[in-house]
Amino acid sequence: MRIRTHHGLLAAAVAVGAVVVPAMAQDAQDLPATRIVSSAKATPNKAGTPKHPQGMKITASARLIVPSDVEAPIVTGIEVLTGKGITWTHGKYVKCSKQTLDRQGPKGCPRTSIMGSAIATGNADTVSTHVDLIFVNGGPGTTYIYATLNNPARIRETLVLKTTPLSSGEWGQRETVSIPRSLQIVAGVPLQLTAIKLTVGGKSYAKEFIANTSCPRGGWKYQVTAHYLYESLGGRTADDVSTGSIPCTK
Repeated sequence: MRIRTHHGLLAAAVAVGAVVVPAMAQDAQDLPATRIVSSAKATPNKAGTPKHPQGMKITASARLIVPSDVEAPIVTGIEVLTGKGITWTHGKYVKCSKQTLDRQGPKGCPRTSIMGSAIATGNADTVSTHVDLIFVNGGPGTTYIYATLNNPARIRETLVLKTTPLSSGEWGQRETVSIPRSLQIVAGVPLQLTAIKLTVGGKSYAKEFIANTSCPRGGWKYQVTAHYLYESLGGRTADDVSTGSIPCTK
């Protein structure tokens, strides 16, 4: 099932790719009307050119709105489609390996491989909790997201955000990241993250990690598909599709 909304969620999707969860037969009216409310901006928002890309910082915040009589769903993955004009340049800058992150965390990586951070908040049963996220350059087409959870259990996971150029259609690239089972069910209870704040890009040592090469009519458009699992509804699944654009100037 796919529920469509129209709230901006460009950068929030970076923090949390697509996970395919077997869907049970279901009708739209049977599931709660979960929706996303968010905001995102680019700094600076002035357009560059293909010969002279303009590096920029993306900041965003988002939260899930869930009916009061239903437990928040588990976010199992997100896929982001971005329109023409925005590029990632992973291969241009210092990188760190997943093996290093798995063994030592971000402290084992070169300082100049760190590209941003985020914090996701929510609940695990009745316990308030949060996940700290660090974005690390992994080389061409790859950004690692190092997740740290301390409550209700100590979890350390390296997530893999993959960026794939798209050669046809209205979209310029796809970004996907899977949320592992260890960050879905923690200490036997669902981890229900309902808000996120993040900043990615704009580093002095990696100015064009996220860059733009034009300002399309209507701004830098995007589409985000969030994949949900309703543990309280017998493992039923849903997708929430969000579309929007970030204003830009030429």
